[in-house]
Amino acid sequence: MAGQVQAPFWAKVIATFTGCASIGALAGLMGGALTQDVGRGLVVGIVVSLLVALALVLLKPDRIRGE
Repeated sequence: MAGQVQAPFWAKVIATFTGCASIGALAGLMGGALTQDVGRGLVVGIVVSLLVALALVLLKPDRIRGE
């Protein structure tokens, strides 16, 4: 049987950005629907979530590595 292979750090960073952007897009769409401006809500949700992902990568890289 093959042993476990750990994903490289850059792959985890891409997954972090992708996951945060998708969650932000959903939250932005819901917020945009409440304010009657879906386009702006979507953009704001994605931008804010990407900033959160960037902060996570820069400030807590050990959490992404799984250490």
